[in-house]
Amino acid sequence: MLWFCAYKGENIMQIKARIESRSNPKVIWARGLSEKKNRQREGFFRFEGIKLFSEALREKLDITAVFATEKALALYDDVFAPFDGDLYEVADSVYQKLTDENAPQGVLTIAKAPSPVPKNTGLTILLDGVADPGNVGTVIRCADAFGAERVVLGDGSADAFGQKTVRAAMGSLFRVPTERASLEETIDALKNDGYGVYAAMLDRSSVRIDEIGKGGKLAFVVGNEGHGISDGVRAACTGSVIIPMAENGAESLNAAVAASVIMWEHKRI
Repeated sequence: MLWFCAYKGENIMQIKARIESRSNPKVIWARGLSEKKNRQREGFFRFEGIKLFSEALREKLDITAVFATEKALALYDDVFAPFDGDLYEVADSVYQKLTDENAPQGVLTIAKAPSPVPKNTGLTILLDGVADPGNVGTVIRCADAFGAERVVLGDGSADAFGQKTVRAAMGSLFRVPTERASLEETIDALKNDGYGVYAAMLDRSSVRIDEIGKGGKLAFVVGNEGHGISDGVRAACTGSVIIPMAENGAESLNAAVAASVIMWEHKRI
């Protein structure tokens, strides 16, 4: 397969090939990564947009391939210029097969799932059955902003590498370690490592989040909006916390909002 260069001003892009067939094996492979089973089997994930591509380049992700339309290559040539990997120009009709977006920018990136190094900040977030990809992505983004060392996804939580989650995380997935694990086992390991583990829920023993204090290692569990935290996970926790709210106001918060408030409070105190 031949390489060719595209020039615009001082920017030089190395384009490996132009793909015009929707049945091209690389197109079929990239399209297949929309499915969770294929991502898990192969260890790759996909995301769209020039901003996420730029973030991935900056964070030195192992980028396997990039598919871009002629229009996108011309518009973002300065962003593509530093990339020395496999860059494919694709016909518009081919990109229509690749995309999951309603208004695509014409840039699709395939990369190996990252393994960021934990920050060791003493703050871990655990998600119990948080099924909405937008919520999971927002929690990962806020974990990045507030310095959480990792996000652990329990049973029923959305896939961290699904395209909607990646989009909501806005590049933070490239920096925040995420893992899928048994929450009961993770909680036991955290407690053995000196963490206090608190369920974000109201029960007889709940304390306000601002009354926990700072100084030790902490982990917080946020549950499914409809069903809350499962009994087994709650029983494994050290205790429970609530977020103080105005009287006669909303009874609860969105899962991502609740997690964000908890992380902000931990950073504040």
